[in-house]
Amino acid sequence: MMNAFRNIGVRGRLLLLIAAAMLPLIGLIATGLVVSFRDAELEAQRNIASETKLGAARIARVFDDAREFLATVRHTPQILRLEQPACNTLLAGLKAERPQFLTIGVIGPDRTLLCHSRGVTGSLFHDEDLFERAINARGNRFFAGDFMISPVSGKPTMAVAMRLPPTAGPAAGGVVFASLNLSMIERDIRTLSAATGHALAIVQPRAARILVGWPHTTEFGTIAPDFGLFAAMRQAGEGRSAASDDLSGEPMIYGFEPIQNAGTADLWLTVGVRPAEVYATMQHRLRWTLLLGGGTLILALGGTALIAYWMQHRPIALLSRSAQRIGAGNFAVSTGMDFWQAPEFRRLGELVDTAARTLAQAKAAEEAVAAGQRQFQIVADNTADMISCVDAAGRRTLVTGASRRILGYDPAELLGRSPLEIAMPEDQPIVQSLLETFRAGGEVKGIRYRVCRKDGSVIWVELSGRPVDDVGGCVISMRDVDQRQRTEEALAEATRQLETLAATDELTRLANRRTFNRRLDETFATAGDGSDFSLLLLDVDRFKAFNDRYGHPAGDRCLAAVAEALAACVRRDDEIGARYGGEELALILPGAGPAEALIRAEAIRRAVLALRIPHEDAEDGYLTVSIGVASLSDMRAGKSGAAEILQKADEALYAAKAGGRNQVRARAA
Repeated sequence: MMNAFRNIGVRGRLLLLIAAAMLPLIGLIATGLVVSFRDAELEAQRNIASETKLGAARIARVFDDAREFLATVRHTPQILRLEQPACNTLLAGLKAERPQFLTIGVIGPDRTLLCHSRGVTGSLFHDEDLFERAINARGNRFFAGDFMISPVSGKPTMAVAMRLPPTAGPAAGGVVFASLNLSMIERDIRTLSAATGHALAIVQPRAARILVGWPHTTEFGTIAPDFGLFAAMRQAGEGRSAASDDLSGEPMIYGFEPIQNAGTADLWLTVGVRPAEVYATMQHRLRWTLLLGGGTLILALGGTALIAYWMQHRPIALLSRSAQRIGAGNFAVSTGMDFWQAPEFRRLGELVDTAARTLAQAKAAEEAVAAGQRQFQIVADNTADMISCVDAAGRRTLVTGASRRILGYDPAELLGRSPLEIAMPEDQPIVQSLLETFRAGGEVKGIRYRVCRKDGSVIWVELSGRPVDDVGGCVISMRDVDQRQRTEEALAEATRQLETLAATDELTRLANRRTFNRRLDETFATAGDGSDFSLLLLDVDRFKAFNDRYGHPAGDRCLAAVAEALAACVRRDDEIGARYGGEELALILPGAGPAEALIRAEAIRRAVLALRIPHEDAEDGYLTVSIGVASLSDMRAGKSGAAEILQKADEALYAAKAGGRNQVRARAA
């Protein structure tokens, strides 16, 4: 191979040099293509997300209108008095004016239809889950039910409901409902799809159901457990877009957004866009980038070849002719030319003497200096970090080309300016402290702060540096750590959320047993010097009978409602409500004495009773709780401990149970 290289002439070696010089430019063009693809993809995702939000807001108007309509109807005198046939006639008239509803009706507390726009009364309301949620709600909460085929109209629909206000009469404690006309919602979907040219659908991910869709039409309420979009939606986290095949197997990019006021029914709007449409912009940019890059490459090759000719090949030819004239003067010749030099140089070595060697040495020295400068500039401009020199006055005297990538500034724009100028105002004290450290002869490493780029965006950077002279000058290395910083912040937030989930009971949203034990020990350990705290143990009366009669799902809803009533009585940050076990709940009250603890316990007992949860096996026909109270000040000195106060609270709870339930008892040591 050495023999082949030594036979390459000057012109061939110049061509190899030009090819090597073009490699960084080719890399820059490739980087530009990657960035262009990424920017176009992000822009497409933002457009899909925006279109999905607008569409979801439009569909949400259907539920907004339904909510306002039910909120008005629930206060109508004919409805509250339930006068027949005036009630049926009123609902029929309201239905005739509102084609968005298939039926409108009133349900009694026993789930029986009391009034209906079609005159159908006496039968049971079909959507039992919707009825339970509405009848057990407080205030004027609005609920959306599940998809169903209406047993009255025989059409696909989903019902919305709201509890009637508590008044006297047959409808007291009942529910007013309306069944939505899904055909009109499908019309809105078709209008939105025609306007955008995209595929739209309303789905229920939890039930793997497609309510309506266009132009990929399906039967109302089609169950599609194998539809990949549902799995993608569950895995999307905070995102609102995902790639998945549609029902026909065609690749799509979907955006999805929850429909407001339909959250209880888990309704989402999805917008599907074909990848070819998304990547059309990227392909257009690719063509232009290739054209511009190719043109730039050709110009660079031509320019480099021209410069190489004038700076290398032509001077050598002139020098060769001069050497021939020197040779004619009979100067002594002593070459010492290396064997691997080009044939042209070897011929020069045979024609020139000491002058030729001197010129060759001078030329070699000059080229070495130039090559060193070029190598330094290439390394400095292509390193990932921006290197800058700062004088004692805090002004930059040298900046490398990495400033363009990190800060968006050309090096010349930063010369003579202080690093303080681009630092965020809140972080300028950090930069000022760094400069003072350099002036004092100290070094810094890995200090992070925020800077404002030329385009106005803010990024995190990491700075390291050291002094280079005795008068306060320094050399600084800055790198872009914005993505790393944001990733670390996201990981910290995820860790905090996981810790919260680990400390919380899933059903009641209160602290779990492990958290309760830890907080009880901590609270007891810090109590002293005259301070006090109390512990409340709460048990749902005859809860097993409640589960046996109404079912475990109703039991879970009951526990959740009791937990919510307990949580509403928490007044301070250091108070903690917890699920102690099964149907037992607990409340730690730091700083609360016996009197205050009894008042708080009684408030919780009344709050649960006020829920008016029916319980036919209970003494009064409604769900009640018994509460045991124990306070630190009531315990014997020297014998008190976290286990003892827990035992006393449990004994007090047992006494409340034995005393007839639905009461508060305190137990002293």
